[in-house]
Amino acid sequence: MTAATLSSIAGVPGSRSTSAESARPGLKVATKIPQRVLLVDDSRSIRTLLKIYLMARSFEYVEAESGEEALKQLEQGLVDLVLTDYRMDGMSGAELAEAMRSHSDPRIARTPILMMTGEANVSEVRAVGQKAGINAFVRKPVSCAQLMTLVDTILPRNL
Repeated sequence: MTAATLSSIAGVPGSRSTSAESARPGLKVATKIPQRVLLVDDSRSIRTLLKIYLMARSFEYVEAESGEEALKQLEQGLVDLVLTDYRMDGMSGAELAEAMRSHSDPRIARTPILMMTGEANVSEVRAVGQKAGINAFVRKPVSCAQLMTLVDTILPRNL
C-alpha cells in the first residue's frame, strides 16, 4: 500500500482525498476558495449584522473599525469586496474609496466598494460616494434581501 493510499484511507491532515474521490478513483473535486469581504464600520453590531445577512454566500470576513484600519487590511491581503459605512471617525467611507481608487496596487484600486449610510441627505452622500468611485450605494437600515441583491450584482459568485 502506498503512502498516498494510506493517507486517503486514514484521513491524514493535508490529504486532498474526499469521499467522492475514494468512491470513484480519478475523480477530481474542485475546491472553492471563499471570497473575502472587508467590513468597515465603527459599530461592531453593524459588522455582525452584515455577516448574518451575507451568510448564504459563505464569505471569509475581514473587519475594520475605521477607514485607516481598512487600508492597512487591504494592503495585508487580497479582498474581493469592501462594504463600508459612509460616516466614521477619521476617514469617511468616501475618503476610503478615494484612497483605494488612487492606490498604487491595481488589485486594491479595482476592488468593488459598496457604501452604506444612515445620513438624512441621501442624494448628497450618493453623489460624494459616486465621485469617490463606489460601485453601489445603500441606505441604512438595509434589508437582507436588498444587501444580497447588491452584493450579487457587484461580486459574482465563485463557481
